[in-house]
Amino acid sequence: MKVVEGVVEIEDVKDFLSKLPCEATFINAEYVLDKEVVEFAAKKAKKAWDEGRRVARNFSTEVLLYVAATRQIRDATKIGLKEGRNEVIVVAEEDCIEELKKLGFKEEKVLKIDEEKVKRIMKLYDIGEKEIEIVGEEKLPLLIRERIVLFDLSK
Repeated sequence: MKVVEGVVEIEDVKDFLSKLPCEATFINAEYVLDKEVVEFAAKKAKKAWDEGRRVARNFSTEVLLYVAATRQIRDATKIGLKEGRNEVIVVAEEDCIEELKKLGFKEEKVLKIDEEKVKRIMKLYDIGEKEIEIVGEEKLPLLIRERIVLFDLSK
């Protein structure tokens, strides 16, 4: 399983997803601090999937649920693809990444951190200001991993 950054232009999300030649999860980069958090979530999703503890009907959705740390597919899809230009983190097998390039996916650095992104991520994972005051903003990726682990244990 590989995690890559990139850009893809989408006219119609359902149409794009129906054309995917392989299993791939697209995560909006606006909700990702670093690729390591996505890798962590994807590994947890894979383990749950292999053990028959899945929530979703397909693996891509399972990964999205883990990244968002929620059982609600409707909530998890909010961090997925949208119409227009998408800066994304993709989780897929290496040969799948090459196939996605035929659909317009371009590998490109898209992960950036700013104050707005940190606030958006804190809201997504329900991380309070007090938690950040206690551990420091540099520990935010660890707090997100904690939410993913709690999700895994509670589902």
